[in-house]
Amino acid sequence: MKLNKLTLLLALLLTSTVFVSTTLEDDYYVFPINPGKRNYLSGNFCELRSSHMHAGLDIKVGGVVGAPVHAAAEGYVSRIKISWGGYGNALYLQHPNGTTTVYAHLDQFNDKIAEYVREAQYQQKTFDIELFPDKEDLQVKRGEIIGKAGNSGSSGGPHLHFEIRGANQVPMDPLQFNFSEIVDNLAPYVRKVALVTLDKDARINGQFGRFEFPVRSNGNQYEVSENIRVHGKVGIELAAYDRADGVRNIYGVTSTEMSFDGEPYFSYLTDKLAFGYAKNIHVFTNYEERYRQDRTFYKLYVDDGNTLPLYKSLKNKGKLNIQDNEQHRVDVKLIDHYGNSSSLRLSLKGSAPQPEANFKVRYFSKPYNQQNYHVRGNTLQLFAPADKDPEGVYERKLAKFFANRMGYEEAPAYVVNDMAIYLWDLRRGMPDSVDLCGSTQKFPLKMKVPAYNAFSFYQPEMDIYFSKSTLFDTLYLTTDYQVDADREIFTIHEDHTPLKSSIKVKLKPKMLPPGPKKKTSVYRLTTSGDLSYEGGEWSGNTISFSTRSFGDYVLAADTLSPVVTPINVNNRQLKFKIEDQMSGIKNYQMYVNGKWVLMRYDYKWDVIWTESDDDRAELSGEYKLLVEDNAGNEKVFEGKI
Repeated sequence: MKLNKLTLLLALLLTSTVFVSTTLEDDYYVFPINPGKRNYLSGNFCELRSSHMHAGLDIKVGGVVGAPVHAAAEGYVSRIKISWGGYGNALYLQHPNGTTTVYAHLDQFNDKIAEYVREAQYQQKTFDIELFPDKEDLQVKRGEIIGKAGNSGSSGGPHLHFEIRGANQVPMDPLQFNFSEIVDNLAPYVRKVALVTLDKDARINGQFGRFEFPVRSNGNQYEVSENIRVHGKVGIELAAYDRADGVRNIYGVTSTEMSFDGEPYFSYLTDKLAFGYAKNIHVFTNYEERYRQDRTFYKLYVDDGNTLPLYKSLKNKGKLNIQDNEQHRVDVKLIDHYGNSSSLRLSLKGSAPQPEANFKVRYFSKPYNQQNYHVRGNTLQLFAPADKDPEGVYERKLAKFFANRMGYEEAPAYVVNDMAIYLWDLRRGMPDSVDLCGSTQKFPLKMKVPAYNAFSFYQPEMDIYFSKSTLFDTLYLTTDYQVDADREIFTIHEDHTPLKSSIKVKLKPKMLPPGPKKKTSVYRLTTSGDLSYEGGEWSGNTISFSTRSFGDYVLAADTLSPVVTPINVNNRQLKFKIEDQMSGIKNYQMYVNGKWVLMRYDYKWDVIWTESDDDRAELSGEYKLLVEDNAGNEKVFEGKI
């Protein structure tokens, strides 16, 4: 077995930068698009997506469908899956070396595979289908054209999604396999740095919270010019990305290492990742910042509940704990798959907090959504205007927190920018209210929900059920119920908090929207005010549903049938636009002269159509199209070809 050049390079860097997990055969695979020619990527392995880490490479095809897709190695088609969303038209090839390659978002299969699929679709009378051919059914040769690249499923534009999976179907970085078609001489880029306090007693420049700092660069060397004052346990977050020659696309960073005063503290390598860890992206990055501001910050520390196996060296889980008044240095190295690297340097000055300090700052940690409080970890942070006495000195007024059926007086932790900041450790109890100099404020905090335990929460408006796998970490649950414009709004915690798996919810409405109950479902209220269908099943006067998102939920009745608009109706093609503005399309069926006809579906464009090479489809006579939405409304559209 011959070692490829990339493996040798990574082996040389092993002690200081990149960790190599396997030795790879050279030239086992051919590149699936234009093999032997220069290619470009729109996405790399483990690139951070909204809800998962990317499991393969997204290969550009010039922005149009139809590029020939080649089998990366000899083998056979072991799985075929066609779906409206997700991977769309996808092929899975099993190879003699035990690996599987995946080709997703295809526009077409080759003739042999297409005929095999179409036969099954007509037998089962369905477009979306999953098949597991026998080893002898669909053999392929290395480099054979197995289909054409496309834009099917949830693709955002024409490309090929390509994966190489090892044992137990664990995706590996395909760039480990020495594809010379991709050229990358550019090092990762650093956009910004953030520091965050990790317990109630920690401070950054005298404050509790999260603070972002700009960086300046000299080539591939970055630094934060400010000498940041730090005390206690803090974590570092990094907004960074990678690039490659010849394209403007932004990729994920393959590997990052951090040292503290010269001692290795943290590193990770994204060379492989099982699908079961996909949701951990929510704790690999700062989910709250990603959700609120659409900005991605890698965490250079490991949160409780983060089970990712990507981390290679850890001390204190990457969390810094500065208790002295000395000068400290943090060095971060970012490396891409090709060994291109960048460096970042931070200077941290140990600085004990001053409880009596009143100061002005440029970076001020404010709560979101115009609230005057914020929950970070186990700490409730409360902001209150600070009054001055006649001599101009801030009055450090006590706040009384009501928890555990008792009142606890707390002085402000500090005063900054004319605001008194109070910090309450939620492990002491869940305060339902606070008295600030005679003015009482209530909190929507309801219950402490432990992670890794099944837990049920009951109240008059809703019941919430957590499984053992629902949460990443302890949750301080908030709920609310309001009636706004004759509509009940059920608030289940804050939508910037991630879930590892679904919660089950039972809503107990006091009123129903106009329309029959069987047409009434649960909808998530988006930040833009739109309704997103969630579903639900009625039992008496309650409705139950499952969701993977916290947020606001309402009930709404969908009594309108889907809308059908013909585009082409002739003896060459049937093509229709099918739309539903509320609950969404659930099913559709086309019949010509009473016989079922296969119609492809692209939900992104709300279009169904017959394929030109489908000789089973009758395109002459009486036709009937039935379209059903998720609320059970049906539209029957009939005509003659």
